[in-house]
Amino acid sequence: MIKSVRIRNFMGYGEFNSQDFAPVNVIIGKNDTGKTGLLKLLYATCKSIDVYGKRIVNEDITLKKLLAEKLNDTFQPGKKGLGELVNKITKEKFSVDVEFFKDGFVLNDRVSYSFGDSTTNTINDLQDNLVNNLGNNYQCLFIPAKEVLTSLKAIRATRDNLHMPGFDDTYLDLIRALVIPTKPKHLYVKGELQDVNKKLEDLFEGNIEQGSDDDFLFKKGNTEFPMQLTAEGVKKIGILTTLIHNRQLNANSILFLDEPETALHPEATRELVEMLMLMANAGIQVFIATHNYFVLKQMHLSAKKYAVDVNCYSLTRNKGSNIESSLFNLREDFPENEIAEEAIKMADEETSLDLGL
Repeated sequence: MIKSVRIRNFMGYGEFNSQDFAPVNVIIGKNDTGKTGLLKLLYATCKSIDVYGKRIVNEDITLKKLLAEKLNDTFQPGKKGLGELVNKITKEKFSVDVEFFKDGFVLNDRVSYSFGDSTTNTINDLQDNLVNNLGNNYQCLFIPAKEVLTSLKAIRATRDNLHMPGFDDTYLDLIRALVIPTKPKHLYVKGELQDVNKKLEDLFEGNIEQGSDDDFLFKKGNTEFPMQLTAEGVKKIGILTTLIHNRQLNANSILFLDEPETALHPEATRELVEMLMLMANAGIQVFIATHNYFVLKQMHLSAKKYAVDVNCYSLTRNKGSNIESSLFNLREDFPENEIAEEAIKMADEETSLDLGL
Protein backbone atom coordinates (compact mmCIF):
# COMPACT_ATOMS: atom_id res chain seq x y z
CA MET A 1 0.00 0.00 0.00
CA ILE A 2 1.09 3.59 -0.57
CA LYS A 3 1.95 5.36 2.66
CA SER A 4 3.17 8.76 1.50
CA VAL A 5 4.20 10.69 -1.60
CA ARG A 6 6.05 13.88 -2.40
CA ILE A 7 5.86 15.17 -5.98
CA ARG A 8 7.56 18.28 -7.33
CA ASN A 9 7.26 20.09 -10.67
CA PHE A 10 4.95 17.59 -12.33
CA MET A 11 2.82 19.01 -15.17
CA GLY A 12 0.67 21.70 -13.49
CA TYR A 13 1.89 20.89 -9.97
CA GLY A 14 4.58 22.89 -8.23
CA GLU A 15 4.33 20.48 -5.33
CA PHE A 16 1.96 17.79 -4.05
CA ASN A 17 2.47 16.13 -0.67
CA SER A 18 0.58 13.51 1.29
CA GLN A 19 2.18 12.16 4.43
CA ASP A 20 -0.40 9.51 5.21
CA PHE A 21 -2.69 8.11 2.53
CA ALA A 22 -5.91 6.52 3.79
CA PRO A 23 -7.57 3.21 2.82
CA VAL A 24 -9.71 5.32 0.42
CA ASN A 25 -8.44 8.49 -1.26
CA VAL A 26 -10.59 10.80 -3.38
CA ILE A 27 -9.24 13.50 -5.71
CA ILE A 28 -11.66 16.26 -6.70
CA GLY A 29 -11.38 19.51 -8.62
CA LYS A 30 -12.55 21.35 -11.70
CA ASN A 31 -11.53 20.29 -15.20
CA ASP A 32 -7.82 20.80 -15.91
CA THR A 33 -6.74 20.58 -12.27
CA GLY A 34 -4.64 17.46 -12.83
CA LYS A 35 -6.84 14.78 -11.24
CA THR A 36 -6.27 12.10 -13.86
CA GLY A 37 -2.61 13.08 -14.27
CA LEU A 38 -1.96 12.59 -10.56
CA LEU A 39 -3.79 9.26 -10.60
CA LYS A 40 -1.76 8.08 -13.61
CA LEU A 41 1.54 9.14 -12.04
CA LEU A 42 0.87 7.15 -8.87
CA TYR A 43 -0.29 4.20 -10.96
CA ALA A 44 2.72 4.22 -13.32
CA THR A 45 5.11 4.32 -10.37
CA CYS A 46 3.33 1.55 -8.45
CA LYS A 47 2.75 -0.64 -11.50
CA SER A 48 6.44 -0.46 -12.41
CA ILE A 49 7.31 -1.90 -9.00
CA ASP A 50 4.53 -4.49 -9.35
CA VAL A 51 5.98 -5.68 -12.68
CA TYR A 52 9.60 -5.40 -11.49
CA GLY A 53 8.96 -7.65 -8.49
CA LYS A 54 7.54 -10.36 -10.74
CA ARG A 55 10.01 -10.13 -13.64
CA ILE A 56 13.26 -9.75 -11.68
CA VAL A 57 12.97 -13.40 -10.62
CA ASN A 58 13.59 -14.63 -14.18
CA GLU A 59 14.97 -11.61 -16.06
CA ASP A 60 17.95 -9.30 -15.85
CA ILE A 61 16.00 -6.04 -15.86
CA THR A 62 16.28 -2.73 -14.05
CA LEU A 63 13.57 -0.72 -12.31
CA LYS A 64 14.85 2.40 -14.11
CA LYS A 65 14.11 0.87 -17.50
CA LEU A 66 10.68 -0.43 -16.48
CA LEU A 67 9.68 2.88 -14.91
CA ALA A 68 10.75 4.94 -17.95
CA GLU A 69 8.77 2.64 -20.25
CA LYS A 70 5.71 2.69 -18.02
CA LEU A 71 5.68 6.49 -17.69
CA ASN A 72 6.08 6.86 -21.44
CA ASP A 73 3.37 4.30 -22.28
CA THR A 74 0.97 5.67 -19.65
CA PHE A 75 1.25 9.37 -20.53
CA GLN A 76 2.25 8.96 -24.19
CA PRO A 77 4.06 12.33 -24.41
CA GLY A 78 5.08 13.90 -27.71
CA LYS A 79 8.41 13.88 -29.53
CA LYS A 80 10.26 15.49 -26.61
CA GLY A 81 9.51 12.45 -24.49
CA LEU A 82 9.34 12.30 -20.69
CA GLY A 83 10.59 15.87 -20.36
CA GLU A 84 7.11 17.03 -21.36
CA LEU A 85 5.89 15.91 -17.92
CA VAL A 86 8.05 18.58 -16.27
CA ASN A 87 6.23 21.69 -15.03
CA LYS A 88 6.45 24.31 -17.78
CA ILE A 89 6.34 27.22 -15.32
CA THR A 90 9.16 26.27 -12.93
CA LYS A 91 11.17 24.21 -15.47
CA GLU A 92 12.96 22.68 -12.47
CA LYS A 93 13.49 18.93 -12.17
CA PHE A 94 10.41 16.76 -11.81
CA SER A 95 10.85 14.50 -8.77
CA VAL A 96 8.80 11.81 -7.06
CA ASP A 97 9.31 10.16 -3.69
CA VAL A 98 6.89 7.33 -2.82
CA GLU A 99 6.90 5.35 0.41
CA PHE A 100 5.07 2.02 0.70
CA PHE A 101 4.17 -0.08 3.70
CA LYS A 102 3.12 -3.64 4.37
CA ASP A 103 1.48 -4.92 7.53
CA GLY A 104 3.85 -6.89 9.72
CA PHE A 105 7.05 -5.17 8.55
CA VAL A 106 8.95 -2.56 10.52
CA LEU A 107 10.92 -1.27 7.53
CA ASN A 108 9.07 0.31 4.63
CA ASP A 109 9.82 0.33 0.91
CA ARG A 110 10.70 3.58 -0.81
CA VAL A 111 11.30 4.70 -4.40
CA SER A 112 12.58 8.12 -5.46
CA TYR A 113 13.35 9.37 -8.96
CA SER A 114 13.74 12.60 -10.90
CA PHE A 115 14.48 13.97 -14.36
CA GLY A 116 14.62 17.28 -16.22
CA ASP A 117 12.79 18.76 -19.18
CA SER A 118 15.43 17.52 -21.65
CA THR A 119 14.82 13.87 -20.73
CA THR A 120 13.48 11.73 -23.57
CA ASN A 121 13.13 8.07 -22.60
CA THR A 122 15.73 7.30 -19.91
CA ILE A 123 15.66 7.85 -16.16
CA ASN A 124 19.15 8.04 -14.64
CA ASP A 125 18.36 9.34 -11.18
CA LEU A 126 16.50 6.64 -9.24
CA GLN A 127 16.99 5.31 -5.73
CA ASP A 128 15.01 2.48 -4.21
CA ASN A 129 14.87 0.65 -0.92
CA LEU A 130 12.60 -2.28 -1.76
CA VAL A 131 13.37 -4.20 1.43
CA ASN A 132 10.13 -6.18 1.44
CA ASN A 133 10.18 -7.32 -2.21
CA LEU A 134 6.92 -5.40 -2.53
CA GLY A 135 6.33 -6.38 -6.13
CA ASN A 136 5.56 -9.98 -5.19
CA ASN A 137 3.02 -8.98 -2.57
CA TYR A 138 0.54 -6.73 -4.27
CA GLN A 139 -1.41 -6.04 -7.47
CA CYS A 140 -1.81 -2.62 -9.02
CA LEU A 141 -4.89 -1.93 -11.20
CA PHE A 142 -6.25 1.13 -13.02
CA ILE A 143 -9.83 1.35 -14.31
CA PRO A 144 -10.19 4.24 -16.80
CA ALA A 145 -13.37 6.27 -17.24
CA LYS A 146 -14.11 4.57 -20.58
CA GLU A 147 -15.08 0.90 -20.46
CA VAL A 148 -12.77 -1.54 -22.24
CA LEU A 149 -14.73 -4.78 -22.64
CA THR A 150 -16.40 -3.83 -25.94
CA SER A 151 -13.16 -2.60 -27.52
CA LEU A 152 -10.90 -5.18 -25.90
CA LYS A 153 -9.66 -6.81 -29.12
CA ALA A 154 -9.21 -3.49 -30.90
CA ILE A 155 -7.13 -2.10 -28.04
CA ARG A 156 -4.93 -5.19 -27.91
CA ALA A 157 -4.43 -5.11 -31.69
CA THR A 158 -3.58 -1.40 -31.64
CA ARG A 159 -0.94 -1.74 -28.95
CA ASP A 160 0.33 -5.34 -29.02
CA ASN A 161 0.25 -6.00 -32.78
CA LEU A 162 0.49 -2.61 -34.48
CA HIS A 163 2.39 -0.81 -31.66
CA MET A 164 0.39 2.35 -32.27
CA PRO A 165 -0.27 5.02 -29.63
CA GLY A 166 -3.79 6.03 -28.71
CA PHE A 167 -4.79 3.67 -25.93
CA ASP A 168 -2.35 4.20 -23.08
CA ASP A 169 -1.12 1.57 -20.61
CA THR A 170 -4.02 2.07 -18.23
CA TYR A 171 -6.19 0.41 -20.90
CA LEU A 172 -3.68 -2.21 -22.00
CA ASP A 173 -2.73 -3.29 -18.47
CA LEU A 174 -6.40 -3.61 -17.52
CA ILE A 175 -7.13 -5.76 -20.56
CA ARG A 176 -4.22 -8.04 -19.75
CA ALA A 177 -5.59 -8.49 -16.24
CA LEU A 178 -9.14 -9.12 -17.47
CA VAL A 179 -8.27 -11.91 -19.91
CA ILE A 180 -6.60 -14.03 -17.23
CA PRO A 181 -8.92 -17.05 -16.82
CA THR A 182 -11.38 -16.87 -13.95
CA LYS A 183 -11.39 -19.46 -11.19
CA PRO A 184 -14.25 -21.83 -10.27
CA LYS A 185 -16.62 -20.27 -7.76
CA HIS A 186 -15.33 -22.33 -4.85
CA LEU A 187 -11.86 -20.87 -5.48
CA TYR A 188 -12.96 -17.21 -5.43
CA VAL A 189 -11.43 -14.99 -2.81
CA LYS A 190 -13.20 -15.71 0.46
CA GLY A 191 -14.59 -13.40 3.11
CA GLU A 192 -15.44 -9.77 2.46
CA LEU A 193 -14.41 -9.75 -1.20
CA GLN A 194 -16.80 -12.59 -1.90
CA ASP A 195 -19.55 -10.50 -0.33
CA VAL A 196 -18.50 -7.53 -2.46
CA ASN A 197 -18.67 -9.67 -5.60
CA LYS A 198 -22.18 -10.89 -4.81
CA LYS A 199 -23.46 -7.39 -4.15
CA LEU A 200 -21.91 -6.11 -7.36
CA GLU A 201 -23.56 -8.87 -9.39
CA ASP A 202 -26.88 -8.26 -7.60
CA LEU A 203 -26.85 -4.66 -8.85
CA PHE A 204 -27.84 -5.88 -12.33
CA GLU A 205 -29.08 -9.39 -11.46
CA GLY A 206 -26.43 -10.98 -13.66
CA ASN A 207 -22.73 -11.35 -14.21
CA ILE A 208 -20.02 -10.95 -16.82
CA GLU A 209 -18.50 -14.23 -18.02
CA GLN A 210 -15.53 -14.97 -20.24
CA GLY A 211 -16.37 -16.63 -23.53
CA SER A 212 -14.04 -17.99 -26.18
CA ASP A 213 -11.25 -16.05 -27.87
CA ASP A 214 -11.14 -13.32 -25.19
CA ASP A 215 -14.81 -12.43 -25.73
CA PHE A 216 -16.95 -11.41 -22.77
CA LEU A 217 -20.68 -12.00 -22.33
CA PHE A 218 -23.28 -10.66 -19.93
CA LYS A 219 -25.32 -13.54 -18.53
CA LYS A 220 -28.69 -12.83 -16.95
CA GLY A 221 -30.58 -15.97 -16.00
CA ASN A 222 -30.37 -18.31 -18.97
CA THR A 223 -29.85 -15.50 -21.47
CA GLU A 224 -26.50 -14.28 -22.76
CA PHE A 225 -25.81 -10.87 -24.29
CA PRO A 226 -22.67 -9.81 -26.24
CA MET A 227 -20.81 -6.77 -24.94
CA GLN A 228 -22.09 -4.62 -27.82
CA LEU A 229 -25.67 -5.11 -26.53
CA THR A 230 -24.85 -4.74 -22.85
CA ALA A 231 -25.47 -1.53 -20.89
CA GLU A 232 -22.45 0.63 -20.12
CA GLY A 233 -23.08 0.48 -16.38
CA VAL A 234 -23.20 -3.32 -16.44
CA LYS A 235 -19.83 -3.42 -18.18
CA LYS A 236 -18.30 -1.08 -15.61
CA ILE A 237 -19.46 -3.27 -12.73
CA GLY A 238 -18.50 -6.38 -14.71
CA ILE A 239 -14.88 -5.27 -14.85
CA LEU A 240 -14.69 -5.31 -11.05
CA THR A 241 -16.39 -8.70 -10.70
CA THR A 242 -14.12 -10.22 -13.36
CA LEU A 243 -11.03 -8.97 -11.54
CA ILE A 244 -12.31 -10.53 -8.33
CA HIS A 245 -13.12 -13.81 -10.09
CA ASN A 246 -9.65 -14.19 -11.60
CA ARG A 247 -7.99 -13.00 -8.39
CA GLN A 248 -6.30 -9.98 -9.92
CA LEU A 249 -8.15 -7.87 -7.35
CA ASN A 250 -7.28 -9.13 -3.90
CA ALA A 251 -6.46 -8.01 -0.39
CA ASN A 252 -3.00 -6.82 -1.48
CA SER A 253 -4.21 -4.61 -4.33
CA ILE A 254 -4.03 -0.89 -5.01
CA LEU A 255 -7.04 0.10 -7.12
CA PHE A 256 -7.16 3.34 -9.13
CA LEU A 257 -10.49 4.47 -10.63
CA ASP A 258 -10.91 7.46 -12.91
CA GLU A 259 -14.47 8.84 -12.76
CA PRO A 260 -16.07 5.51 -11.70
CA GLU A 261 -19.52 7.12 -11.88
CA THR A 262 -19.36 7.37 -15.71
CA ALA A 263 -22.42 5.64 -17.29
CA LEU A 264 -23.87 4.75 -13.88
CA HIS A 265 -27.28 5.79 -12.55
CA PRO A 266 -27.00 7.66 -9.21
CA GLU A 267 -28.44 4.63 -7.40
CA ALA A 268 -25.77 2.35 -8.91
CA THR A 269 -23.13 5.00 -8.20
CA ARG A 270 -24.03 5.00 -4.52
CA GLU A 271 -24.00 1.20 -4.44
CA LEU A 272 -20.58 1.16 -6.09
CA VAL A 273 -19.21 3.52 -3.45
CA GLU A 274 -20.53 1.17 -0.76
CA MET A 275 -18.69 -1.71 -2.46
CA LEU A 276 -15.47 0.30 -2.57
CA MET A 277 -15.73 0.83 1.17
CA LEU A 278 -16.12 -2.90 1.70
CA MET A 279 -13.09 -3.45 -0.53
CA ALA A 280 -11.11 -1.07 1.68
CA ASN A 281 -12.14 -3.08 4.73
CA ALA A 282 -10.93 -6.21 2.90
CA GLY A 283 -7.45 -4.70 2.54
CA ILE A 284 -7.61 -2.99 -0.88
CA GLN A 285 -6.34 0.58 -1.06
CA VAL A 286 -8.52 2.76 -3.31
CA PHE A 287 -7.71 5.96 -5.22
CA ILE A 288 -10.52 7.77 -7.09
CA ALA A 289 -10.64 10.86 -9.29
CA THR A 290 -14.15 12.33 -9.57
CA HIS A 291 -16.24 15.49 -9.88
CA ASN A 292 -19.55 13.81 -9.06
CA TYR A 293 -21.67 14.94 -6.11
CA PHE A 294 -23.21 11.48 -5.54
CA VAL A 295 -19.76 9.87 -5.28
CA LEU A 296 -18.49 12.46 -2.85
CA LYS A 297 -21.59 12.57 -0.64
CA GLN A 298 -21.91 8.78 -0.52
CA MET A 299 -18.21 8.57 0.36
CA HIS A 300 -18.94 10.75 3.36
CA LEU A 301 -21.92 8.64 4.43
CA SER A 302 -20.22 5.30 3.83
CA ALA A 303 -17.04 6.38 5.58
CA LYS A 304 -19.05 7.06 8.72
CA LYS A 305 -21.10 3.87 8.30
CA TYR A 306 -18.12 1.53 7.85
CA ALA A 307 -15.63 3.51 9.98
CA VAL A 308 -13.20 3.92 7.06
CA ASP A 309 -10.89 6.91 6.75
CA VAL A 310 -11.34 8.69 3.41
CA ASN A 311 -8.83 11.36 2.45
CA CYS A 312 -10.27 13.92 0.05
CA TYR A 313 -7.79 16.04 -1.89
CA SER A 314 -9.41 19.15 -3.37
CA LEU A 315 -7.37 20.58 -6.25
CA THR A 316 -7.47 24.20 -7.43
CA ARG A 317 -5.33 26.36 -9.72
CA ASN A 318 -3.82 29.47 -8.15
CA LYS A 319 -3.26 32.76 -9.98
CA GLY A 320 0.16 31.56 -11.09
CA SER A 321 -1.52 28.56 -12.76
CA ASN A 322 0.09 26.07 -10.39
CA ILE A 323 -2.19 23.42 -8.90
CA GLU A 324 -2.68 23.48 -5.14
CA SER A 325 -4.26 20.87 -2.87
CA SER A 326 -6.24 20.99 0.36
CA LEU A 327 -7.01 17.89 2.43
CA PHE A 328 -9.93 16.79 4.58
CA ASN A 329 -11.19 13.47 5.96
CA LEU A 330 -14.69 12.59 4.72
CA ARG A 331 -15.19 10.27 7.67
CA GLU A 332 -15.13 13.27 9.98
CA ASP A 333 -16.82 15.98 7.96
CA PHE A 334 -18.32 17.03 4.65
CA PRO A 335 -16.82 20.51 4.31
CA GLU A 336 -17.49 23.13 1.68
CA ASN A 337 -16.20 22.15 -1.73
CA GLU A 338 -16.77 23.15 -5.35
CA ILE A 339 -18.91 20.10 -6.16
CA ALA A 340 -21.35 20.75 -3.32
CA GLU A 341 -21.33 24.47 -4.10
CA GLU A 342 -22.65 23.79 -7.61
CA ALA A 343 -25.54 21.76 -6.15
CA ILE A 344 -26.36 24.70 -3.85
CA LYS A 345 -26.19 27.14 -6.78
CA MET A 346 -28.74 25.08 -8.71
CA ALA A 347 -31.07 25.04 -5.71
CA ASP A 348 -30.68 28.81 -5.32
CA GLU A 349 -31.37 29.34 -9.04
CA GLU A 350 -34.54 27.23 -8.84
CA THR A 351 -35.72 29.20 -5.80
CA SER A 352 -35.11 32.49 -7.61
CA LEU A 353 -37.05 31.28 -10.68
CA ASP A 354 -39.97 30.05 -8.56
CA LEU A 355 -40.13 33.38 -6.73
CA GLY A 356 -39.76 35.37 -9.94
CA LEU A 357 -36.63 37.11 -8.71
